[in-house]
Amino acid sequence: MDGTTSKSSKKRYIPLFWKFAIAVSSMVILFGSLNLLFIRYQVYLAFEAQIERQGVSIAKSVAEQVVEPILYNEIASVNRALLRTKAINTDIDYLIILSPNNSVLAHTLPTEPSQGLIDANKLSVTDSVSIKIIHSKSDNNKTIRDFATPIMDGRLGFLRVGMSEETINRQLLQATRLFILLVFILLIMGVFAAFVLSYIITNPVKSISKQASLVNLKSLESKENSINLEYNNFLLKTKNLFNLQDEIDILGYTFREMIHRLNSAYIEIEKTRESLAQTEKMASVGTLAAGLAHEINNPLAGMKSCLRRISEKPDNIKQNKEYIEMMTEAIERISNVVEGLLNFSRKQELKYSKINIIKNIDNSVALIGFQLSQSRIKLIKEYESPVIQIDGSANHLEQVFVNAILNSIDAINERKLNEENVDGQIIIKVGRKNDYINIDFIDNGIGMPEEKIGQMFDPFFTLKKVKQGTGLGLAVCQNIIQSHYGQVNGTNMIGGGFKLSIILPMKIEM
Repeated sequence: MDGTTSKSSKKRYIPLFWKFAIAVSSMVILFGSLNLLFIRYQVYLAFEAQIERQGVSIAKSVAEQVVEPILYNEIASVNRALLRTKAINTDIDYLIILSPNNSVLAHTLPTEPSQGLIDANKLSVTDSVSIKIIHSKSDNNKTIRDFATPIMDGRLGFLRVGMSEETINRQLLQATRLFILLVFILLIMGVFAAFVLSYIITNPVKSISKQASLVNLKSLESKENSINLEYNNFLLKTKNLFNLQDEIDILGYTFREMIHRLNSAYIEIEKTRESLAQTEKMASVGTLAAGLAHEINNPLAGMKSCLRRISEKPDNIKQNKEYIEMMTEAIERISNVVEGLLNFSRKQELKYSKINIIKNIDNSVALIGFQLSQSRIKLIKEYESPVIQIDGSANHLEQVFVNAILNSIDAINERKLNEENVDGQIIIKVGRKNDYINIDFIDNGIGMPEEKIGQMFDPFFTLKKVKQGTGLGLAVCQNIIQSHYGQVNGTNMIGGGFKLSIILPMKIEM
């Protein structure tokens, strides 16, 4: 994988609150914008209809009022009527009365109406009213809705009423501001709701995530994996007041059940592992039986000889004392052999304590002394120090060492079947490196095919002949070493032979 790919695959962390907040804000803003456009359009139409009704009504009312003054040519009365109407309705921008030939008879403008304004809304004789929209360039492009209506069917002229749309725009602006304020309040409420929702979701999820990250062998052994979904927080307690459940609660309960099943499975696996270890240990005891019988029979034969000599000369006190001392040594020897066998074969719980690893290796060698001498194999010990203290389980580690030496003996014996002149040799190297101890078992046996080394720790894998191996030895050894937080691996030696390397920490947090 190149640098570009790895960089692009790196994901950015965005809290759930921001995701909810962005989603809610986007929806509120989109909804508000669409509604704002719709409302502005509908309000404008409503105001437009209202001002048109008002403008038509004013135009027709004024047109009726000025008929009589125009007939009597009382222009002053006409002007007063126009000014009175404009004063009553502030939305009126101007009123203009035109003669049938479009000359100005009266108006409310400060100056004479321009020709452009006069021609902006012409009314034919057949029309009852005409409405035009005019944009006043002289007055900041103000929008004026111009209403034209005939006076006495146009025979006396035409009335023009200009209604300003400033009121419409002002009311439309107020409505827009009010709606934007409501959208802003809704946005604040949405963000707050996103915070509450994300808090309700993320708090239990964080608890589950934190507990999941703590799940390991130690926690499974201690069974400290319970998860508490009962919270003292007000937001989370509110939901529990109504005895409500949701997917988060189901996730928590499912996680709790999963941890319970993991604990149960771990216990079963531990029982199976201990059973396999004990089975392999008993198989090793069977292998050691011949040697142990020899270690016991030799002292017993000596004791018989001593007893016979004592019975022949019971009065020879000096001789009898020597024989008694010899028998005492023989009994001690038998006792040590039996004790070693019992300690090795006894099923013990894995408990760590301070042990001298050198002593445990020597105990293992003592159990296999007969096999080594019978196979004429030379054992070489290369210890960095006669005492190396580590944390571990003596009984379990001795099982590993016995298995390693027995495998080396079998490998050397198998090589001797093809090469009779081979001088068997096993080297045990023990040394410290930083906070770890390295233990190597090196033999000059037949070795192992390179393609099979990766399978050597698989259960029931063996290269031995039928009935000569269970295939569990190295698998059990690996489990024991891993339970000591160590590593074990094997490699072929250059020139023949095999090396089993064990790395153990000198201290284990207990």
